[in-house]
Amino acid sequence: MVSIRSIILGILYISPVFVYVGFGGYALWETGLFRWTWWIIPGCWIVAFLTAKLWPARPPRPLPNEIPKHWTQKDEQALRIVEEYQNRVDECTPEELTDLQFYLHQSQDLARSLGKYYHPKGKELYSSLTVVEVLAAIRLAVEDLEIWFHESVPGSHLITIQQWKYLGKAPKWAKRVSEVGWLASLFLNPLNIAKYLSSKATLQPIAEELRTEFLAAVYLRFTRQVGFYLIEMNSGRLRRGADRYRATFGTQTVESLANPSAIAPDSVIVAVVGQVKAGKSSVINALIGKQEAVVDVLPSTKAVSRYRLPIPDTKESLTFLDTPGYADAGLSKSEFKEMERAIQEADVILLVSDAHSPGKAADVELLQTIQNHAKSRPELKIPPVVLCLTHIDLLSPMMEWNPPYDWENPNRPKEESIHAAIESAQELFGTFARETVAVCSDVARNRTFHIEGLLAALLTQLDAGKSVALLKAYERNLDQDRLSVLFDQLKTSGKTVVQMWVEERLKRPKPLV
Repeated sequence: MVSIRSIILGILYISPVFVYVGFGGYALWETGLFRWTWWIIPGCWIVAFLTAKLWPARPPRPLPNEIPKHWTQKDEQALRIVEEYQNRVDECTPEELTDLQFYLHQSQDLARSLGKYYHPKGKELYSSLTVVEVLAAIRLAVEDLEIWFHESVPGSHLITIQQWKYLGKAPKWAKRVSEVGWLASLFLNPLNIAKYLSSKATLQPIAEELRTEFLAAVYLRFTRQVGFYLIEMNSGRLRRGADRYRATFGTQTVESLANPSAIAPDSVIVAVVGQVKAGKSSVINALIGKQEAVVDVLPSTKAVSRYRLPIPDTKESLTFLDTPGYADAGLSKSEFKEMERAIQEADVILLVSDAHSPGKAADVELLQTIQNHAKSRPELKIPPVVLCLTHIDLLSPMMEWNPPYDWENPNRPKEESIHAAIESAQELFGTFARETVAVCSDVARNRTFHIEGLLAALLTQLDAGKSVALLKAYERNLDQDRLSVLFDQLKTSGKTVVQMWVEERLKRPKPLV
């Protein structure tokens, strides 16, 4: 977008025109007011010139490439390629920035760069893409650019292609027109020499700055929108066309990113995982406020159980999946298969770990397994992980239980123990967990503490979980009706062929008898 500085300079540049239109040039001359108002034009131009000097222009900067919530890590890394092309704006000349062929070549170069990134083994740029994907990317980019140009560029509905090209040569033709105009005005009024000199010294550099910034803004917007949809195309989200994409993610502009979709699940699924006796079921009971999850000293959960928790004052909810516990020695094949379904379904992972137990190697192994498993589905997002440290009542001194505990500013021995446990866990799980919360969830012994803090941590990941859920639902939706669509297409094309054949037969002249 055009900067505030340029807007102010532009106002100072054109304000004399509106002043003279308001007063009426002829009326000023006839009434003798001209001698009192002649200074307005050179005065504003001089103020604009001084403003430009005292307020140095910043080099053109890329648009803030906000990352949509549904993007994967691969998509975020691909955005760097788009930013590299945006940073080339300083190398572009005004003639290039007003040449439609230049934008076409830039689009092709950017498409090749992104294609090589997403499909390094592809022999050709579009070898792994469908026709629908390519057409959808072109359509979406053109639509968004048309909307932006119409809403943001004054007079855009009146600018012809020829006039657009003139912007690349503006200084030359504008200078000739200006010189002729000033020559005519000097014949009418020799005092206009002062205006001419002020115009010569101030207007030309300011006009050049404004033109350059405007063209740079168009180039940056163009590169951003084209690059955005090339990323969506290479990620496979356009393979069922632009309409389905719009219905799910809305209009993708800098100002408006992904919108909620009707295909998104109405509940965010939280897979509760952890070792045997870590307290998974107790945590679920404390969160939902009911003694529903099975709690025992032995691993009682042999299948995944579901528990729904409505979020107050909203229509949304959290669905907890109580998964089987695993041993400290690690996950067996049968344990992981039983848990794998829940993890694949999960939008958020809640890892429950015993705060006073030193054996956390199995927890780290589980998270690494989840990360490695996610690499096989790069089109999906990895669910965010919330780490919950339980059994803080068993930390030293074990006999003390007098909550609340302020472990962020520890003053008591128990608080210091909790603080140390959290620091140790963050150091161990730092690359995996987004939030770390310490709780006590022993509902049976009436020892519950900081459960509301755990719920708050889960709610902070609600948007991220929705994005995970939306992307999974969208991918499933894309593949649901492929055969029915194929049959509909065959049916439509068959009708078209028959109709063309009938029309051809009717048009064929009858033979003479």
